[in-house]
Amino acid sequence: MLIFLTFLNSLILIILSLLHIYWAFGGLWGKDLAVPTNRSGQKLFMPSVLSTLIVAVGLLIFALCNLSIQFSAVLPLNPLFLKYGILVIGLIFLLRAIGDFNYVGLMKKYKTSDFARQDRLFYTPLCLTLFAAHLLIFIGF
Repeated sequence: MLIFLTFLNSLILIILSLLHIYWAFGGLWGKDLAVPTNRSGQKLFMPSVLSTLIVAVGLLIFALCNLSIQFSAVLPLNPLFLKYGILVIGLIFLLRAIGDFNYVGLMKKYKTSDFARQDRLFYTPLCLTLFAAHLLIFIGF
């Protein structure tokens, strides 16, 4: 099961990383639904190319950490550091799932925007799944 979870996490994280790279270089598919909006439909922030690439690199590093559980040559890290790194990655996704108590996550107040609907149907469940998978890897590692 550990092998399956690490590969599944890696695949999801690589896909998300590639999506962020696509957006950073001008891609439009899904971009309108990736940033929360206020009640009037205005985006709360406009991600810069640099910040989008930073997120992409972070997601790729998370994927490499997952692969390193199975293949130590991917990132030759101390196993203890890797184990707790996996836990930290999971906690990051848990925090994202909980949200900001206004526009993002399980605790959001504003639930009627297109982003909020996507967040409820896809983004938050994905973050909870990634948290659970990372927690299981942490426990089984």
